[in-house]
Formats: sequence, structure tokens, C-alpha cells
Amino acid sequence: MRRPNKPDPPDEPLLFDLPLGGPEREPEPPPPPPPRRKQPERPAREGRVPTTRSGPVPVPDPEPDEDAGRVPARPSASEFAGRGRRLAAGLADLLVHAAVLVGALLGTRWLGVKPDPARDWPALALFLLSFSFLYTVLPLAFWGQTLGMAWTNITSRNRDGEPLTFDQTARRWLTGLVTAVLLGLPALVSGRRSLSDLVSGSATYPGGE
Repeated sequence: MRRPNKPDPPDEPLLFDLPLGGPEREPEPPPPPPPRRKQPERPAREGRVPTTRSGPVPVPDPEPDEDAGRVPARPSASEFAGRGRRLAAGLADLLVHAAVLVGALLGTRWLGVKPDPARDWPALALFLLSFSFLYTVLPLAFWGQTLGMAWTNITSRNRDGEPLTFDQTARRWLTGLVTAVLLGLPALVSGRRSLSDLVSGSATYPGGE
């Protein structure tokens, strides 16, 4: 006899077919990439036109400097200081020199020394020349005027308006010394510019600092 067919077992997983690690998990999405840092814009180099995504940015042309290359106008002869002011300034400076010499003689007597002008004149002359050089050169180089020039409200400058150099002030001192030795005759015969101005390449103008 034929055995009856047994029904097929149900499709159920067996015990050893079950996964040992539990139910499967869905894979986690990868982390988002870090945000990119915005790099600082570099300054455009000279000669290059900065560009953006929308196109080149026009660079305005620099405005021309109107003062560049301009030559200062030289003053006319009518702007020079007059002869009377220059003579008054020279006399005032001579009075300052005389006062210093008298002060030096009185100082030596106060110290108990009696100078003999006939015998000690070289030392006195050297002292007076040293004082005259410092009195004239330094104020003219730094301020453009001596005490006498400040009293008469005149100043000495280059023809282009610049301050005098030490070479120019030294030449003015030498010429002023010659004028004093000649009893002021060069100052009397000079025109709008004195002999000191002509030799040193300077000019004397009205108005102080």
C-alpha cells in the first residue's frame, strides 16, 4: 500500500537559522562635511584690476597732484627789505657786540685782573670774533635773523624761500665783518640786496618769523 503523503512543514525558520546579532540596523548616514572657511580677500596688487564673480571691478584713476612739480615763485625786487631797515639791524647788532665787549672787560676787573688794551688786544679781538661768529651764524641758520634783524622785523632766506645753510650764514658773517671794517660803506652803496646777500646767495625780506 502507498503511504499517504505527509503535508509539507510550514516555512518557519528553525532555531539555528535565526541571526545571533539581533535584527539588522539600517546604516547611519555619513556625517555632513565641515563648512569651508571663507578666505580673506587679498589686496589687489598695483597694476592689476580686482575681479569678482560678476566681472572686473573698475579702479578709479588717482587724482593728479596739482602741487607736484610746481616751482615756487621767486619774490620780486620790490618785496626785499629796505636799506633803512638793514642799516638799523646792523647798528643794533654792533651795539650788542659792544655791550658784550664792555661786559667782558668789567668781568675781568671784577675777577681782579686788569687787562691792558694795548697789550691784550689780540685776546680781546679773538674773543669778540668768536662771539660774533656764534651770534651771527647760528641764529641765521635756525631762525633766519639775528637780534638786530628781529628788532627791525626783517628776515633772511634763500631766493626760493628756504632757510639758509651754515655755509651761507658763514659767508654772510664774513661779508658783514668786511662791511663793519669799511665803516658800513658797502651797505650805503648797495641796492635792494646788500653785499652779504649777493655773496651768500640769499635775500632779506620784511617780516620776521
